[in-house]
Amino acid sequence: MKAFLDTHAAVALGEGETEVFGSAAIDLLEHAALFVSPVVRLELAFLNEIGRLTAKPDEVLGDLASNLGIAQSEDSMAAVIAEAVGLTWTRDPFDRMLVATAALHRAPLITNDRRIHKNFDGAAW
Repeated sequence: MKAFLDTHAAVALGEGETEVFGSAAIDLLEHAALFVSPVVRLELAFLNEIGRLTAKPDEVLGDLASNLGIAQSEDSMAAVIAEAVGLTWTRDPFDRMLVATAALHRAPLITNDRRIHKNFDGAAW
């Protein structure tokens, strides 16, 4: 089974903060093949640019890949955007594309975002 990490989950996992995850997320972290959407790289760059994250995106994603085997999905942007267009419950483009990527794979998304949990059945924390 595949599971996807949202940006917050990727940062927490990369920083070793596993205590923040709920039981559903822990189960996925232990048993699923873990992926991130390419949009995670862009959101990490934004967070770094505004000073909310000191590490560069490639450092975060490189550590996740080498230490935990987390891969970036190779979905086309056209496919992700086509799926995201229908997600009208949020104006946040990052959330739309993160959910769309998981939805394309019919996979859970590890996230603590309440709005995503309310609107996406595949949300897990």
